[in-house]
Amino acid sequence: MTALNRLLITFLCITFFSCEKNTNYNLSGTFINKTYLEQSKTALLSDIPFYAVELTFNKDSILFSNGFETGKLAYNKKGNQYLLKKAYQNNGIIKDLIIEATSDSTFTLLDHDYTTRNSDSNFKKSKIAFETALAQNLLEGQYEIHFPDSLKTRKVNFESNGVTNLPGYIQYSICYSGDCMQLVDDKINLITLTNSHKTDFFGWKRGADNTLEFYTVSAPIPDIKGGQKIIEKAFVLKKVPK
Repeated sequence: MTALNRLLITFLCITFFSCEKNTNYNLSGTFINKTYLEQSKTALLSDIPFYAVELTFNKDSILFSNGFETGKLAYNKKGNQYLLKKAYQNNGIIKDLIIEATSDSTFTLLDHDYTTRNSDSNFKKSKIAFETALAQNLLEGQYEIHFPDSLKTRKVNFESNGVTNLPGYIQYSICYSGDCMQLVDDKINLITLTNSHKTDFFGWKRGADNTLEFYTVSAPIPDIKGGQKIIEKAFVLKKVPK
């Protein structure tokens, strides 16, 4: 290889990597917490720390949601970094957060100081809300009832917008944030099942052989938030292979 060819290759490599480094990504629309969704498949939801589950980029602000409250944050953009101003308080000190855009449709929220994890949270652009993505991730699909015996072999469908053929219920909501996380003392995931007349609270967890187990919960204690207990098994649903 001649010296001229080597010089040309070196120039092209430097130009390529320089262009890669200087790519200026622009974030717009709604992004959901991909790291949370991945961890939710195996972890207890109450054990997953997060700053936000959903961030929406507007022209002059970012709308955040953590499941029980929403708010707007002002930001400054420099290159691929977005500085979120006054994002949270820690021991009375106002803290900022940084977003590092990794493409026009992905970014990393540098939130390890907030969550106290060793890693940060990755987000992805989404056309659906976080709650819909969480439902699809955890429950969506067809199941066959294995318990109680009186309902054995009945097929139940969990969809992102409701449940069909589960006696007495047509809607559900997965508890992942807010007051509902503090109601039951036992370490278990929580869900509300509803129809037009009632709302019931259940504990739920993954069982053996690709099953979901639902448990009834004791009644609320008057004037106390929390202290409720898991009572007994209500349903066991086995997922039907696609």
